[in-house]
Amino acid sequence: MSRPESPHKSQSMLSVFEWADRRHGFLLETYEQLLVSPDRKHISCCLYLAHQIQTAAKTNSDGVLAALQLNRSARYKHVKELFVAVLCEQMGKQFGMTPSARLLLMCAAMTQDIGMLALQMETLDRQSTELTDAQRKLIRKHPLLGCRILMKAGVRDAVWLETVSQHHERFNGTGYPLGLHDDQIARGAQILAVADIYVAMMRPRGDREAMLPKDAQREIFMSRNITLDPEMARALRDCLGIFPPGTWVRLASGEVGVVTRICKDRPFPEVAVIISSQGDHLEQGELRDTSQKRMAIVEMTFAPFHFNLSAILASLWPGLIETRGR
Repeated sequence: MSRPESPHKSQSMLSVFEWADRRHGFLLETYEQLLVSPDRKHISCCLYLAHQIQTAAKTNSDGVLAALQLNRSARYKHVKELFVAVLCEQMGKQFGMTPSARLLLMCAAMTQDIGMLALQMETLDRQSTELTDAQRKLIRKHPLLGCRILMKAGVRDAVWLETVSQHHERFNGTGYPLGLHDDQIARGAQILAVADIYVAMMRPRGDREAMLPKDAQREIFMSRNITLDPEMARALRDCLGIFPPGTWVRLASGEVGVVTRICKDRPFPEVAVIISSQGDHLEQGELRDTSQKRMAIVEMTFAPFHFNLSAILASLWPGLIETRGR
């Protein structure tokens, strides 16, 4: 894989959607190389991408989360690990993890399913029937298989390997591959588990449609103290808010818009309206203060049709700088 190594750099500004699309492509290329010929240079690619995520999340976390929540790229819709990695970065901050520790957590998030990636990409995302016995066996052993692939590629960091090997363990001991429970499970693996479950519910599968954020968060809340650590469930809610960036909502005014920014100090997010109360397509997003009664959010909804949706969405969040060699 070619990487920008020249000391002579050029910079361009990408929309958050272009940024996410390029990270998806980079990640897919890294997966392909890891599966064919695992070695240290491909592990370095994971760390390189984790650094990029950390920088982007620091400068424009709402935009990055919105781009992944909306995920308008059909080409890369089956790659959930980028979204999971961003959530791990945000949740890791809440638990006081150092930047270097969060980098390793993100690397684990991006490589968590490397042991069953071919099955996931080719079959599971579209399969509407029950799993076969062979598929179940592969799924249950993929955390350990993934660790073997990573070790073959040169990963020696215990945190990275431990997180991958334990990300399907559950708080009550019902997970796999070892049936660990409670504090036997590493904190990084518990963070990854919650982020992974949320993102999985955000994506359509062969047997169901994608869930709304409120329904996914409710499922996670109901699982606290059972399969999930309650501290992790709270951390996810604190990270995303009740209405995560990129969530489509209907207002009391009858307008439809998308959440552009969560406000840490109050429960009322910023919303950009793109459909008027009369159903007209607005030429650009118009910001609404949802703390006002007449602009209050009344429900979450799915993406509306708008003749210029992609361009409007791209204009709602600041762009991200892309640095490349010449």
